[in-house]
Amino acid sequence: MQLLYFVLAGVVFGLANVIPGVSGGTMAVVFGIYERLLSVLSDPLHNIKKEWKFLVTFAIGLAIGILAFGKLMNWALVNYPAQSAMFFIGVILGSIPMLFKSSFLPGGKGTKLVINPANVIAFIAGFAIMIPMIVAGNTDEAKEAAKATATAANVNIGNILLMLVYGVIASSTMIIPGISGSFVMLLLGVYGTLIASVANLFPFTAATLDAVLVLLPFGIGVVIGLVYCSKLIKFLLAKFPVPTYAAIFGFVLGSIGCVFPGFDKIDLVGVIAAIAGILVLWGCERLDPGEAK
Repeated sequence: MQLLYFVLAGVVFGLANVIPGVSGGTMAVVFGIYERLLSVLSDPLHNIKKEWKFLVTFAIGLAIGILAFGKLMNWALVNYPAQSAMFFIGVILGSIPMLFKSSFLPGGKGTKLVINPANVIAFIAGFAIMIPMIVAGNTDEAKEAAKATATAANVNIGNILLMLVYGVIASSTMIIPGISGSFVMLLLGVYGTLIASVANLFPFTAATLDAVLVLLPFGIGVVIGLVYCSKLIKFLLAKFPVPTYAAIFGFVLGSIGCVFPGFDKIDLVGVIAAIAGILVLWGCERLDPGEAK
């Protein structure tokens, strides 16, 4: 049963890293495997042999989550962009209580609110980082570019090398609780390309080779980033947990502005989608609280 649970955790982690606004790191915390995962990644040579069952079952679930959800996400983003954005916003809103507790109630439930220069400045800095991204992401040009990348990838040597770099960036963000690696990819303008590539893997067509040329270097970058960046992330969360979570809180709160489709595009379906996003995240948090509490 424990191995099956690790597969399920991998599926949810994979889904989280496909959906902009959802943090894979948060899902790892929710399932109680975050510290275990971070420890393995930060020192793989010493831990892979000991944790191979956990890693294999988790990786199987991760692949299932990404491959099974890729086509659905590509379809939703192309056909229902505003409603999809509202679902993402709901998921972000659902993660706010947990991040607030980690940032300003570090002692857990029943403790006093902690407000000091360190966590306040970190929160403001995290939110401020998002402001130029909000402005850049809400232009008509950026929205048109997002639609273009959601349909096809322009594959060449330069873009293949760029995908390697994006993989490193994505892996660095996907393992931090609260920060969505896929949302960072959305801000960088490559999320649509990645989702379309995943969708084109099956069935095998002429577009499958292009998809592999995009995803293979991206995957290599992800592995590199996970190994080398997890050490730094583990250090920051261990030595400066409250300011780190406060910065993450500011980043996540500011990310709502990047995803928001505009008041004129909100309809009843969009409101229902936002509520569904909140409920989905809250439901995941209650599956196995583990180290999240």
